[in-house]
Amino acid sequence: FINYPPTHSQRNVCFDASGRDHEFVDDTNVVAAVSKSICNDLIQPHLDMIATTKGDSGSREIPPVVLLLAVSGGRDSVALFHAVTTLMSKATTDSKNGTIYHIDIGKDAKMTNVQCELHVAHFNHEQRGDSSDGDELFVKRLCHEREIPFHNFMWSDEQRIPTKADQSNNDELSNMHSFTQDTARQWRRRKLIDLLSELVLQTNNSTTHEESRWGAILTAHHGDDSDETILLKLLRGSHLSNLRGMEARSDGFDLSMHSSSTSRSIGYFAKPMLQLRRNGITAFLESNSLEWREDESNASNKYKRNKVRNELMPLMRELAGGEEALQKRFGNIDQQSRSISKDLTERASSYLAAMPSQTEFWLPDEKVACFDLICEEAFYRLVTQQTDGELQLSYDQINRVKCQIENYPDRLQWTIDVGGLWSVQRKGNVLKLLHGNENITHPVPWSVVETKAVLYEEAGSTNRLFFSVPSSSLENSTFVVKRVKDVGNVDFLPPWKKGRSPIKIKELLRGQKVPLHLREEAILLCLLTEYEEKVIAIYLQANKEGQSDRWITHSDFIANKGSFVIRVTLAKR
Repeated sequence: FINYPPTHSQRNVCFDASGRDHEFVDDTNVVAAVSKSICNDLIQPHLDMIATTKGDSGSREIPPVVLLLAVSGGRDSVALFHAVTTLMSKATTDSKNGTIYHIDIGKDAKMTNVQCELHVAHFNHEQRGDSSDGDELFVKRLCHEREIPFHNFMWSDEQRIPTKADQSNNDELSNMHSFTQDTARQWRRRKLIDLLSELVLQTNNSTTHEESRWGAILTAHHGDDSDETILLKLLRGSHLSNLRGMEARSDGFDLSMHSSSTSRSIGYFAKPMLQLRRNGITAFLESNSLEWREDESNASNKYKRNKVRNELMPLMRELAGGEEALQKRFGNIDQQSRSISKDLTERASSYLAAMPSQTEFWLPDEKVACFDLICEEAFYRLVTQQTDGELQLSYDQINRVKCQIENYPDRLQWTIDVGGLWSVQRKGNVLKLLHGNENITHPVPWSVVETKAVLYEEAGSTNRLFFSVPSSSLENSTFVVKRVKDVGNVDFLPPWKKGRSPIKIKELLRGQKVPLHLREEAILLCLLTEYEEKVIAIYLQANKEGQSDRWITHSDFIANKGSFVIRVTLAKR
């Protein structure tokens, strides 16, 4: 390992007879805060989740956990590294499973016997030359001294796939390795999840029961980072319900989605240092003579977060009357925002659950020009869910939709741009999300599984239809299910108009009380021949008038009982 001039002298690491590192001087309660957070914010909620979903009585052993520490070599992550390793005592070491630790947290005797596998991940972004390589070697040395597995990722080794946002930027496409804070953040997150999935689900994992495997990615964000996040959200125009700081633990995510394993295991992101402040972390390291690496780019105001940290936060401390006063202000904002969010979340969830469709946003009534706070929150959540978090509307974007609805109540069809190639379209009392010129739609819910010539004697159903089709039309033909928007507003002759002029499909749908926004999505059964496409039936869903699901057959294809007909069997996807 290389030696470089340290800012702080390196402490010699030694283990006592039990294999545990000696205690640190912890006047700023860094180790205690990390221990408390891992217990209360990570392990206990996971146990509660297991008890709820599996009906556990609470008597079972705490399942082993894989902890993956993200360590850059900087002050905060090094403090997290030393705090976590201080809590560890070696349990077993073997060639198959490596080193298994017991993590000492909480006063509950059960909590002192949590088995843990500890790993460290480091990312070399290769943006600072020798300094980047020095960070890597420093973290590698720390892991070597503690006998902790070290996983390193190089920016130049990764061939990244552009997101939709990238695709709107030709400069990004021209250089797949172009470094930005956003692409680097996405890269780190994806690699951490993939690595955690591999560690938790690997076949030689120490966990004996596959269903109990779980893990967490620990990052070194602290209270000052959380305050900066509130300010950055304010600058972005976030909603009042989202003007809160960082979460100590993320929602659980399914690790099996990131591997070939069939077992379901849960992973989390956790931030066990949120109750700590930068000054306290520095004091912890200095009082224990622990060295860390300084990233000179943190002093640059090139990036918005750095500018907030280096310029805006000092000014706000001065204006607020000191560090303690400013922290109290941020704490109040965070608490109020969480209260608003909790109330709105409950109401918005009820609103979404009551909608007829979970893929479109239904307004309360197309005749009532109202888009209140509940609608705003529900619409925000539906958009976030439909785009997998790619589009998170700012309050300004939501307000544009609100103004369009309330200022122009008689306009029932319009489309407005909300940025990033995304737009919102209104049809009747329904809002749809579009990307570019395409609707975000779901696959056609029906498919044709069989066509057969039979004697028509049985009654039809919604998934078994009978048609009278000339044999000449069946040569080189096939039955397919489509939507109205796929074939256009073509002519159709319903049975009650036999012998008269056909009408347009959308006219028929309007007469059948199909809402405006659903007409282009209506399901059709079509016969594709060598020369043309014929709509032979239209599917209508149950409505408020009490009519059940049904197919309307084109009058030219109505089957007569006792004759040979074509039976089409459908299946729902």
